[in-house]
Amino acid sequence: MRILFLLMVLFLLPPNLSAQEHYRTLDPSDPIVFAGDHIMYRGEKIELRERSFFLDGHLPQAVADRYPYVFNSLQAAVSALTDGTPDDPMTLYIAPWVYWVDDPDDPAVRKPGPGQRAPFGMEIDCAWLRFFGLNANPAHVVLAGNRGQTHGADGNFTLLNLRGDGLSAENVTFGNYCNVDLEFPLAPQLNRPRRADAIVQAQLVFTNADKAWARNVRFISRLNLCPFAGARRLLFDRCYFECTDDALAGTGVYLDSRFVFYSSKPFYTTHGTGAVFLNCDFEIKTQGRQYFTKVDSPLVLVDCRFTHPTEELRIGWSEAPRPWVRNYQFGVMLNGKPYRIDAEQPEKTVDLTGTTLLQAFRVEHLGEVVYNTYNLLCGEDD
Repeated sequence: MRILFLLMVLFLLPPNLSAQEHYRTLDPSDPIVFAGDHIMYRGEKIELRERSFFLDGHLPQAVADRYPYVFNSLQAAVSALTDGTPDDPMTLYIAPWVYWVDDPDDPAVRKPGPGQRAPFGMEIDCAWLRFFGLNANPAHVVLAGNRGQTHGADGNFTLLNLRGDGLSAENVTFGNYCNVDLEFPLAPQLNRPRRADAIVQAQLVFTNADKAWARNVRFISRLNLCPFAGARRLLFDRCYFECTDDALAGTGVYLDSRFVFYSSKPFYTTHGTGAVFLNCDFEIKTQGRQYFTKVDSPLVLVDCRFTHPTEELRIGWSEAPRPWVRNYQFGVMLNGKPYRIDAEQPEKTVDLTGTTLLQAFRVEHLGEVVYNTYNLLCGEDD
């Protein structure tokens, strides 16, 4: 009778229960419940379907094969993508792991495809594509590559080329570990030393997207970082950037974000729209002078703070200024003291203090500061 009872229980159990019985969250402090046809995360039930995939790199292949919207490799998930919409984006719900866009152990040299300016680890055509990391710490969900110019690639190796409007990312890291060590404390077996000490051009994400944004995302590389480079309207919210020169997206609005500059010209140019920094922090690792652009082009800094080990740092807009370019600042600090950028060339800087123009970037309402990202990004279609 006991054997018969056990058999009855097994047959009556819902088939997705066995998925959770064998599933273990890599980070138990921020758990995921996986039940085959859905996941639970932070009290929300997320049904897995045609535009809602679950990706976990430490799932056994047999489990991933059992469910149509469950994957254990980025390549397998990408092969099944379909276009999303503004109201129903194509979402990759990604569990903590390191996901290589390109095999780091393959000795073959990557080369640009026909008509391309860079070799890509992966190319994706998908409108309204959303990368959503299932962890509050974006360092726990890593999309990685480790190639760069002359180091595993003929050209400036770039992790991703993403085509389609509505691109977004939350709670993830995009990292090119050609010149940076990959450290992954959740699973130290996934650590990997940098490929080369010499800093070479090793990039992250190209896109042609309009209406692109990133929230709580880390962008890690050195030379030519390229976070969502090429996007038209582009918002970075509470993001983190490590880079040297020719690195940042010149069309970006950077809000509540943090930067570590290892070299003196993080932008090549901001031509087209200019770039805007709102309530951002900059840690300067360079010595001597710190500039923003290689080709003089406009910038706005509002409520931004710089830190440097010395008081001798000098900050300028561009090393090669052009007489007609103007830049704008308000509330800029260096090591806790008010600072005017390019003080030696006062005509280059417009101080927004006391002007109505400041409201294009920052307004105060009921004693609170509101950064006017709507004004900066609404375009002609709100």
